[in-house]
Amino acid sequence: MSMLFDASALLNVVRERGGAAVDVLEGNYVITLTVYEIGNAIWKEAALQGRLSLDEALTLLGAIARICEKMRIVAPRNPATVLKIASILGITYYDAAYVVTAAENSLVLVTDDSELMRRLERGRELLTRELKAGLRVITSREVR
Repeated sequence: MSMLFDASALLNVVRERGGAAVDVLEGNYVITLTVYEIGNAIWKEAALQGRLSLDEALTLLGAIARICEKMRIVAPRNPATVLKIASILGITYYDAAYVVTAAENSLVLVTDDSELMRRLERGRELLTRELKAGLRVITSREVR
C-alpha cells in the first residue's frame, strides 16, 4: 500500500519513531509543499512557542529533509480541481492538494489533522463523485 503523508503525519512519524521513521516513509509520497509546511510548524514551535531551541529545530528539520529525499514527490495534476475540492469541502487549498493528489494517484492519505478527517468523512460522497475515485484516509498511528 503506497501512502501520501501530509505534514502533520510526517512530522509525527519522525517524532515518534526517530531514526526508524525512514523504514516507514522511504518510497512513499509527499507533495512539493510538505517540507515547507513542516518547516513552518517547526519555526512556530521554536520562535513563537519556545518549545524548541533553534538548534533542536534545525536538527529536526534536517532529519525531515533527509527523509524527504528518500520519498517520492508528487503534485496534483490540475490546480483547478484542488480549488474546487477545497471549496466543496470547506478545507484549505493546501489540504485539498493532498486529497486530490492521493485520489489521482490511488494513494492512501495519511493525516493526523482531525478536522480534515472529519470534513472528508462528511463529504465522502461528494468527493467520490467529483474525483471519480475513492479515498482511503488513515492516521500516522495506523501506519505499519
